[in-house]
Amino acid sequence: MRQILPILCCLLLLACGSGDTLPPEGAPRIVVLGFDGVDPDLTSEWIDQLPNIKRLSETGTVAPLGTTNPPESPVAWASFSTGMNPGKHGIFDFLRRDPQTYLPEIGLTEIKQPELFFDSIQFKGYEVINKRKGLTYWEHLDAASIPTVNLRMPLEFPPAAINHGQTWSGLSVPDILGTWGTYFYLATDATQWDLGDTEFGGRRVRLESEDNTTFTATLEGPVDPTSESSARLTIPLECWLNEDGTAVTLIVQGQEETIDEGQWSDWFEFEFSFGTFSKISGISRFRVIETFPEIRLYLLPLSINPKAAVFPISQPEGFMPSLVDDFGYFKTLGWMHETWGLNEEQIDEEIFLEDLFRNMADLEKILLQSLKEEKASVYTAIFTATDSVSHMFYRLLDTEHPRYDPTLAEDYGDAILRVYKRMDEIIGTVMGQLEEDDWLLIVSDHGFHSWKTEFNTNTWLARNGFLTLSAEGSPEQDPSLFTGGSFFPNVNWEKTKAYSLGLGHIYINLKGREKYGSVQPGEEYDRLVSEIRSKIIEYQDPDTGVNPVQATYFRGDIYTGDQIEEAGDIQLAFRSGFRTSWETTLGAVPADIVVANFKKWSGDHAASDLSDTAGILISNRKITTADPNLVDIAPTLYKVFGLPLPDVDGKALEWEPAPGN
Repeated sequence: MRQILPILCCLLLLACGSGDTLPPEGAPRIVVLGFDGVDPDLTSEWIDQLPNIKRLSETGTVAPLGTTNPPESPVAWASFSTGMNPGKHGIFDFLRRDPQTYLPEIGLTEIKQPELFFDSIQFKGYEVINKRKGLTYWEHLDAASIPTVNLRMPLEFPPAAINHGQTWSGLSVPDILGTWGTYFYLATDATQWDLGDTEFGGRRVRLESEDNTTFTATLEGPVDPTSESSARLTIPLECWLNEDGTAVTLIVQGQEETIDEGQWSDWFEFEFSFGTFSKISGISRFRVIETFPEIRLYLLPLSINPKAAVFPISQPEGFMPSLVDDFGYFKTLGWMHETWGLNEEQIDEEIFLEDLFRNMADLEKILLQSLKEEKASVYTAIFTATDSVSHMFYRLLDTEHPRYDPTLAEDYGDAILRVYKRMDEIIGTVMGQLEEDDWLLIVSDHGFHSWKTEFNTNTWLARNGFLTLSAEGSPEQDPSLFTGGSFFPNVNWEKTKAYSLGLGHIYINLKGREKYGSVQPGEEYDRLVSEIRSKIIEYQDPDTGVNPVQATYFRGDIYTGDQIEEAGDIQLAFRSGFRTSWETTLGAVPADIVVANFKKWSGDHAASDLSDTAGILISNRKITTADPNLVDIAPTLYKVFGLPLPDVDGKALEWEPAPGN
């Protein structure tokens, strides 16, 4: 369907008598910069240290930008790209639930394994299905022969075919294991209890040695498509210390490099072979954390090799290889920064920031080359460092956070500000490339809050009789029923009325929809939704007396469109300082309703209220529209180029003419 829509748009343009589909004479060149998670309050607080943004606030626009409900990155960027509300584009969370199994699944894409002859010869490669619906603005512009350059575009995996420009897919692109980003931590002192998958997306591996001189390990990669047991493909790794114990020499598939302690390696290529003639290629870098008395290595997630992509990540296909020829390797993983490694404290703050700033620089170089060499009408680049640093370092802004550390704050209390300053530098460099009539639009998809306390939604549902656990007696009488695990342990579905998955969603166990539905549609459903909403918003944190839930929303009141059935029946919006627990996202039912957040992931927004989590709009032109919103960006571009509006919920912004026009 997505391939048909651009054709329909072309037909519509012809039917409207547009004739020539080239950009109208005098139409400006537009540069759209997305900086994920930039908070308008922090920007205002630091404005004197952000000279380029300050200049734009005086000569153009700096204003809050309305976001989606929930204000979660994939939801918001999907609305930015399409101009649609989530009820039409169908993205409500990173996850969605299967009503037949009650289990979570990735809500953004679906990847199907390759097909093989005789379990050996591949005749059909991996198939990727984008679960986002709707027409993106670069597709609509492309149908009118308006060229675009689109760098690290969220939810654009696989990228739609375009004839007039280039696209590089961003958020939702997995690593070659098919995950959001599985890092590897390799150590000589890893015990048997340390080994294997970690809670948040890592894999611990022991470096083995028979002579205490040469150390080996096995790296597990993608699932072997030829295996009936879903075994993983593997490759060997070998390393040893240099004579004075200050460096490690690594060998992977014939590639050898000596890396000093505290340094990064160059890029390594990783090839996993399966069947006959088939392989999956990835790239990554090692960081030598320690050489003595133990060897400790950190390996970034295995990004898809942009020169030999097993999954489609660019349009046209040759776009990514050409970038590698010009700039060398760079990360292609959608979740680009090492939040999982820092959250599990396998790396420290400095390693995290080194990688983050390098990623920003890589995208900046590619953007600047595009501005100089490509003849596009619209350029878009999405930077996510501003979001990731806020997730991981908010604890050092908030002295009341459980993980506030005054010693760390001396060195890293300004980490978020550092990244904002780097953002400001990028904005200034781009401004230096603009001509007088060019239009700069800068957007963030949401703001940020401190996250000090976790809310276990399923535990609250169980304590209040909406979710039933399977043993006899009430939850208060049998606390052993509660567990910190995941995937709904001990739940009696036939007696359960409601459950929670993902970030802030409550689903009614509805007859005819859920496999073991217990609630009748109609009056019983309406009464239950009302009861849960009224009770949960009254709940108070026993330690502080604060109500964790700030607002509740019924999906029928906030969404319109044919994808509304994918939404949770109730959307929770948490007060600043609170968020859905990690355990809730996967269906766990821990013992307590509220618990302190002791993770380094200390800032969030994903289940906050849209009323106090706005993003930011910055422009070199004065925007005169009151209350601009993310869904207005795509219609604004259509207005600039005189295109008819497809199915959108936003409206075109109004602005004052550029100086001299």
